[in-house]
Amino acid sequence: MSDDSPPRARFWDIEGWGLRWKVTAVLAVPVTVAMVLGGLRVQSELSNAVHFTEAADQIVGVPDIVALEAAMGTVASGYASGTLTKEDREITETLMAEVSEQARNPELQPNVASSIRQTVSDGRALLNLMDSPGVSADLIAERNQVFAKDFIGVVDNIVRPIDDSEVVDKGYLLSSAWQAQRRLFDQAMGLIAVKDAYAGPQGREKARNGDLPMSSVVAAAGAETSLLDVLNRYYPKDDARLTTLRDNTAARNTLIDQGLADAARGGVLPILQLRSSLIGSRDVYQELTSEAAQDIAATVQTRAAETRSAALRDTAIVLGTLLAALVLALLVSRSLIGPIRRLRYGALKAARRDLPDAIEQIKSSDDPRDLSFDPVAVHSTEEIGQLARAVDDIHGQALKLAGEQAQLRLQINDMFETLARRSKSLVDQQLGLIENLEFEEKDPKRLESLFRLDHLAARMRRNGENLLILAGTRVRRSQAAPIALGDVLRAAISEVEDYQRVQMGATPEGALSGAVVTDVVHLLAELVDNSLRASPPDTVVTFSFARAVDGGVLLEIADRGIGIPADDMRDINERLASGGEVGPETARHMGLFVVSRLAKRHGLTVRLRSTFDTARNPGVTVSIHIPNALIVSQAARQDTGSQRKINQAPVRAAIAAPAPRRDNAQQPSTRGALPTRTPQSRPDPTPTTAAPAVTTALGTSLPRRQPGASGIAGDSGTPAAVSNGQSPDTMNVRGTGAMPKLPVRRPQAATPTTPAAPETPAAPETPAAGPRLPQLPRREDRPVPDRSASTTTPPASGDQAPVRHRYRTDPAKTASFFQSRIDPPPAEAVQRPGGGTPIFADMVSDWLTDPTGDEGAPGVWQSAGDAGWSAVERVTSAPVEVDPEIGLPKRRPGERLLPGTVEGAHNTGTLRRVRDPETIRANLSRHQQGVRNGRATRLAQRDSLAERNSIEGDR
Repeated sequence: MSDDSPPRARFWDIEGWGLRWKVTAVLAVPVTVAMVLGGLRVQSELSNAVHFTEAADQIVGVPDIVALEAAMGTVASGYASGTLTKEDREITETLMAEVSEQARNPELQPNVASSIRQTVSDGRALLNLMDSPGVSADLIAERNQVFAKDFIGVVDNIVRPIDDSEVVDKGYLLSSAWQAQRRLFDQAMGLIAVKDAYAGPQGREKARNGDLPMSSVVAAAGAETSLLDVLNRYYPKDDARLTTLRDNTAARNTLIDQGLADAARGGVLPILQLRSSLIGSRDVYQELTSEAAQDIAATVQTRAAETRSAALRDTAIVLGTLLAALVLALLVSRSLIGPIRRLRYGALKAARRDLPDAIEQIKSSDDPRDLSFDPVAVHSTEEIGQLARAVDDIHGQALKLAGEQAQLRLQINDMFETLARRSKSLVDQQLGLIENLEFEEKDPKRLESLFRLDHLAARMRRNGENLLILAGTRVRRSQAAPIALGDVLRAAISEVEDYQRVQMGATPEGALSGAVVTDVVHLLAELVDNSLRASPPDTVVTFSFARAVDGGVLLEIADRGIGIPADDMRDINERLASGGEVGPETARHMGLFVVSRLAKRHGLTVRLRSTFDTARNPGVTVSIHIPNALIVSQAARQDTGSQRKINQAPVRAAIAAPAPRRDNAQQPSTRGALPTRTPQSRPDPTPTTAAPAVTTALGTSLPRRQPGASGIAGDSGTPAAVSNGQSPDTMNVRGTGAMPKLPVRRPQAATPTTPAAPETPAAPETPAAGPRLPQLPRREDRPVPDRSASTTTPPASGDQAPVRHRYRTDPAKTASFFQSRIDPPPAEAVQRPGGGTPIFADMVSDWLTDPTGDEGAPGVWQSAGDAGWSAVERVTSAPVEVDPEIGLPKRRPGERLLPGTVEGAHNTGTLRRVRDPETIRANLSRHQQGVRNGRATRLAQRDSLAERNSIEGDR
């Protein structure tokens, strides 16, 4: 902006005036606008005056209409009860004549006048119908209901167009009193029905049994009492009329109760006394309705007079100032509106088009500081010109700040990403070390502590993934193949520590698109972890499912925690809908930010609501809607390419040899499909001793170790080495990026049925006892270490060999893992709570992981393990010692290990894996077929196993 002194403006140059003079001149414009608005107000007041005058003329007949409706109700009830008097009928006919006269009022709307005439005609027809013999009381009551409904509509059409709060309030009073009066007719008709029932056959018997139709009478009396409570707001507390109405209602209830008691003893119902009470209440209601109608008419007339006076006053004021303001406004507006209009246009153009376009250019430009813009087209030197230059300066500073912020944001995102990846890499190494300690640890208490450290490290890794999401980086590569919804949910549950508290029923059909599986698992893990931490440790968190209208899936995670206040929950839902905007609360609510960012990324909808409508522990239910676009049908999942027929063979115990340990630096920082932990492989065993074994201490929550599940195998039942020199894939719980094969179960000794008298377990199944589960092709083969010189024959009894467990199990449920089965058990036989087979629960994280390692050629298996079956029979036939207190079998390290080592037929070099989409699709198809076969075998053997087990396994 220039600092030169502006030239001296001429007096007659209006654009050169100072802002003070212009403001003084501009004062005339609001005065003119005020006069215009005053004129509009005058017109409005005149219109209101006419409106209120017409309304006052129309509302004159409302009291007569209300009185006619009440009189017709009295005549109808008297006819039905046989107590109709000539006086009541004459009053009704007189009121009909007066209402017919009101219909000729020219101020009434044509439709209102027509409705009045038609309703009066219907009333006369009803009176003539009463003179006809043999007319039932029900027909009279029905016609009277129609008559009353028509008149209520007429009054509503007259009062409703009046736009005045006091009139509306009095209209509510009239409606309430009228409705209460209508309840008297309902009570009268109900009493007539009671009288008819009592006078009919077996009337006294019904009275003694309490079968008289009193429901309508009681309902009408209750409605009248409720309407009286409404009327209390419009009248003083000690109003005598309301007191009389309440006393009459109480007296009628007493008469009814006493009459029913007398009728049960053979007495007579007090019909006349009840009729007298109803007539007395009717008179009071007529007084209230008439008073309310007259108040409405008086109020309308008062408003009409007031609006006429206001209209005349406003007209005089507006006309006095209109001419003077008009001339001044015309002179000043030209000099003021022009520059302001250009300034406004320039500012709006900068704010709505130039600045957003420049910001987009900053985001895509290598040098965001090299930007220019067009100044505002106001070139005068007075105040408005200076304001235009200030707008230009603001525009320039905004562009400069946007460029600096863009650079700073990129630097912060890079810093977040770098720190998160470094932290995640360290956590992966820590997980590998913890896993090695778990493999080698035999003390149950230390093993439990290691498991806790394992879960804590996994949570730290997920926190690193959250930082990556905060930095706008995708954590993992996307899968191409669709994943079953049940697998996705189980993978999410496996990410939390207290997964035993999660309950999940049958999952819906269909699968999730592989491109979103990773993020959906992360999102569900965050929600489940939050539910577990916010709910008492003795409660469960449940999954529920439903199909949405659009064909998608609605998941709900419900807990019984302390709940969230309604206002806070509303704010949380708004933040979830916003899609994860970075703000001051992002650091405090990282999980909320991650969930909202992932939901926005894939079009998910996440909402929170209370689980229970209770003050204490209402809980929170999280609803996640997965749209139909992300769901893959079952047919689409099955059609994944040609499948190779797998030959069935007799069951053999295939005990995989341990894979060579990988260095920590080779572990991928981010994995493909599921947010599961990346473990280190087991270290190579020492040449002289077998791997240490760990058993579950009674009374702890640590899982027992399965023999052979750690990947250390003897020479019996061991497959030969693969052709490429790599060892067979072992069952990797967290997944290392390679696609694991389907683990093969081996027979185990049966668990005693009762703790008090243990029985000798049944002999194991023979190799030909059942079909062998199909083996899936291995994605990666590793060299098989020569263990013939290092393994020794295990003792007859001992602890189980350690194995890396993904899930922690309850000690009361681990005995089922040692029971005899037809098929060999998987390397990881611990099941996740909530259902599913052991094969599926252990393999869910590996076979959903995006493969990153090399893939070798399929292995060539030999029958080197045939000699081990005799050892299996000797071990499984030995009796098992049972703890008499809890009924769990006592295991000792190495008790059921098979003797011998794995001897490969030949070793070859590692082949470079070719990533063929058709091969990958075929592998997944065969893997899925194997999982289904494993489930079918598991279900077929469940009944027979239940008869021999005293404690069921965690299914």
